[in-house]
Amino acid sequence: MMMRRRAAAWLTVFMPAAALSGFAVVMARKIVKRGPKDYRQAELTHSGLRLRIDLDDYTRAPGDFGVFDPATEKYFRVGEVMLIDEAQKYVERRLSPSGSGPANLGPLVDWTPDVFFEPSAVGGPYKEVTVPTSYGFAPAWLFEAENKDVWVIHIHGSWTDRSIMFRDVHAFKSLGFTSLVPSFRSDTEVSPQQAASSHLGQTEWLDVESAMTYAVAHGARRIVLSGWSMGGTIALLTAERSVHRDRIVGIVLVGPVTSWRKSITAGAARAGVPAIGAGFVMRLLQARTFAKMLGLAEAINFNALEWVDVPSRVVVPTLVLHSIKDQEVPWEISLAFQRANPETVTLIAMPESHHTQEWNTSPLVFTHELTSWVRKTIAESG
Repeated sequence: MMMRRRAAAWLTVFMPAAALSGFAVVMARKIVKRGPKDYRQAELTHSGLRLRIDLDDYTRAPGDFGVFDPATEKYFRVGEVMLIDEAQKYVERRLSPSGSGPANLGPLVDWTPDVFFEPSAVGGPYKEVTVPTSYGFAPAWLFEAENKDVWVIHIHGSWTDRSIMFRDVHAFKSLGFTSLVPSFRSDTEVSPQQAASSHLGQTEWLDVESAMTYAVAHGARRIVLSGWSMGGTIALLTAERSVHRDRIVGIVLVGPVTSWRKSITAGAARAGVPAIGAGFVMRLLQARTFAKMLGLAEAINFNALEWVDVPSRVVVPTLVLHSIKDQEVPWEISLAFQRANPETVTLIAMPESHHTQEWNTSPLVFTHELTSWVRKTIAESG
């Protein structure tokens, strides 16, 4: 009987530890590996004037969004919510502009915050260029403008691609700066193919450095770095390490990851896992053997990716636009980031939206806050 009790006691200790370890492996993979598309069922209604799509927290959100139909390989834009049926679990949204959708649809589509889909939709002249890197060439879009002295480098986050930054280019457009939207090594379009895993910005910043070198070679005298989500991590690293850092006059961050430790811990909490589970995740990613198993060229150095717990680390004027209801990278992390860097960081609380969807929910507010701050910052730097 005593032996059975001891065995049962050991199991009660071991099983939660095993569950946490399993969670840590799964979560570590999700953090650095590209996941499958999250398709939703959809159909056209009201003679093709509306989209009916599965109801969830994303498809019910206010604002303009995009839909990609893999069957026809076409994108279209949806706007206002016209009907929500909680019982049948679907939402109907108006096509924008009216009647702009395809003749046939689906039945499965990909929901995206990208509403421009291609560079020509942003407006103004642009061209595809290639940025030389240490491994080959990375494609980029160059949006040419009257002001060739000031360039904006638009930096996307993990497991998206450069087209997701069209919203950012659009927001900057009225300023008349030249914009460069680069790809980097974990993107599928670079040549030759590089990393199959994200390094959380730890190596990707080198490709933004290459983009800055390209910009300087083509006339850039002052540079603004604009990074969304993990792009924020990349922008902050670039501002510290770049040989061109003296040319960086401002940083704009949207829903940024300024502390991977805190972001991973918040993700574990959302999954109902205690902080010890997040600790397991980070220990795995810091271990060279496990990192190599995940396809990482090097283990993750979380100290290098920490700006919240390091006072006054940010020396470049920085604007943060962040939704107060961001569930992936909580607003409170940006608040702590600003408090750690009170002399350089301006934090604007954006209306409720999902992660990096601040523009979608409030494009006018987003653009006003961004352009007002950049105009002032550029004027002071000149």
